[in-house]
Amino acid sequence: MKLLQLLKSPDNLLNLPNLLTLLRIALIPAMAFLLNFDAEQLPFEQDWMFRFSPGRLAAIVVVIMGLTDLFDGYLARKWKIETLLGKFLDPLADKLVLMVGLIMLMKLGRVSDWLVILLLSREFLITGLRGIAVGEGIVIAAGNSGKWKLVFQLAGLGLLMWYGSLLGFPAAIVGIYILYGALGISLVSGYNYLSDFLIALRKLREKKR
Repeated sequence: MKLLQLLKSPDNLLNLPNLLTLLRIALIPAMAFLLNFDAEQLPFEQDWMFRFSPGRLAAIVVVIMGLTDLFDGYLARKWKIETLLGKFLDPLADKLVLMVGLIMLMKLGRVSDWLVILLLSREFLITGLRGIAVGEGIVIAAGNSGKWKLVFQLAGLGLLMWYGSLLGFPAAIVGIYILYGALGISLVSGYNYLSDFLIALRKLREKKR
């Protein structure tokens, strides 16, 4: 009972939502390690769904990380124990998963360098803007597009790691199209955030005059 209280306590830095976020971060090296040993896979026509490969284990790791991301936010809101540490670690974990996953997949030749550059550049740009917004005392509410962006990113990464056949579909091709979708959502949401930031910054400057 005492353990459950600790896991649900907003005063405990290692409450359950934060532990789930830390687990997601801890799984990133495991994903990278598995992908480092993945090799060129069989083409879709010659593949079968449950063939073993390190990349497919990495895809399962991505699914687990996606579940931790779903539950840590859900539990933090349900128990009303959102902490400053959690607000810092959660987006950091998402960006690390995306960065490491894209770099390892680029190494395997499954994503183009320009797609990696665009996706990561958007993340770094918005992270920088968020830091400036906090420094200026500007609060910009996160939209639903950010959640969909993450879903598309994880789905695309997972399918590209799985490669070959998945439920009769070519996972690598589907994964690439999903990442294109993630890029589209990223660019639109990034533009909206930048626009909201500039409007809020202008209003703040006008108030100080």
